[in-house]
Amino acid sequence: MTQVAPTAPSAVQTSDPTPAPPPAPVPGSPQSGIRNRPPEHAIVAAITLPADQASTVSALATLRQIQAEELSSQLPVENAQTPKAQPSPETGEIGFADGFDRGHLTITTGFSSTAYDKLGVAAANRPQDLIPIPWAQLGDQPAQANYGDIVVQICSDDPYVCEHALHRVLYGLSGQATLVWAQVGVQRYTSREGRINRAEGRALTGFIDGTSNLDPRRCDHADDTLIFVDPDAVPGYPHVPATPQPVYGQPAPPSLPGDLRQPPASEPPWTKFGSYMVVRSTLVDFDKWDPANLGAQEQTIGRYKYSGAFLDLADDPANLKLPPAFAANQTAPGVPITAHTRKANPRGGAEDAQRRLFRRGYPLIVGSTNGIDRGLLFIAFARTISTQFEFIFRAWMRNPNFPTNNAGPDALFSFEKQVLCGGYYFVPPLTDPCDPTSWIVPTT
Repeated sequence: MTQVAPTAPSAVQTSDPTPAPPPAPVPGSPQSGIRNRPPEHAIVAAITLPADQASTVSALATLRQIQAEELSSQLPVENAQTPKAQPSPETGEIGFADGFDRGHLTITTGFSSTAYDKLGVAAANRPQDLIPIPWAQLGDQPAQANYGDIVVQICSDDPYVCEHALHRVLYGLSGQATLVWAQVGVQRYTSREGRINRAEGRALTGFIDGTSNLDPRRCDHADDTLIFVDPDAVPGYPHVPATPQPVYGQPAPPSLPGDLRQPPASEPPWTKFGSYMVVRSTLVDFDKWDPANLGAQEQTIGRYKYSGAFLDLADDPANLKLPPAFAANQTAPGVPITAHTRKANPRGGAEDAQRRLFRRGYPLIVGSTNGIDRGLLFIAFARTISTQFEFIFRAWMRNPNFPTNNAGPDALFSFEKQVLCGGYYFVPPLTDPCDPTSWIVPTT
């Protein structure tokens, strides 16, 4: 945060002592859009800010104001006396009356590394694990590599409300900011109206999804420590092991990429209750997935399609929430070592549980003149990127030498059609838990 340097004391004091600098804002809580129930619809959009610091600060102030209005169902004043020779102050697609139904609207704002560049934030005062997304190291060739300066995650039970909120942002920031990309997601199917049921929510592949996910809504302190930054806890983050141990039931230890990042050494105090956000939007090749044999699909995922239970258990819905047999015995047969559930969470190393992250993604459905594309708008929140997403993705999922040499990458990658876009961001905490737009923006 901006700090005022105290004046050096003089030998003869001729006036009142120089006042101490104002205290930095104290983080109050995480932003909304992480802990709350995920609404039915989402738009995630990356936006570029002006090149100079003053204009960027001004644009962020405008963004706060627009978000405050949307999150309190307030609209710019427009009536019969509104000047006709000027643009309308309100875009108008939800009318002109305050108090509109927001459908549990949340707006979550994240900053990329380039945003802190434009704000002129000193290196030591930035989120220490935030870097430009390394597409090449991730093995991705996205259709749009630009990740913008900020990302906004807009969620509501009404898709029109999501659209209106983004429209207002772009309309209000016209001439100051530019939309880089936007992705639209819809919640997984569940038979219970108004709820997202983990026992029913199926991905577009037909498999039950999210049963092993972290859950910040149950106020589980252990889960929270993996999702939100705590500067005091940084020394305990897991490191990249110098010599991987053969703890995965294989004859030889895995080989890890030599350029994996170690965790940050520290985090600025203001980042407490902030969270790192990873976005990766992909299309799945359903022309290849749908004709695949049921057994082949289950071997790819590592779970039964009917019950959702792991393949090393009985195909019974009662086993849906049970851990896999390989968690206790890495040599247990049933789940292939390249199955998605095993590659993404092998459950074999002493520190594997500390690398889990919170997935809050949405299925992606994109219509075009050529038909319908389907995929996943992957959104994840974690206390780091290096020790969680990057390690999971590069050391485990993409790594053909994990859990043993020549094992192969995650089998699910063979059904991935195209990476569309994404980025790395930091979602700063709020100074006031009652004000969802009070996210901290350091300027020095």
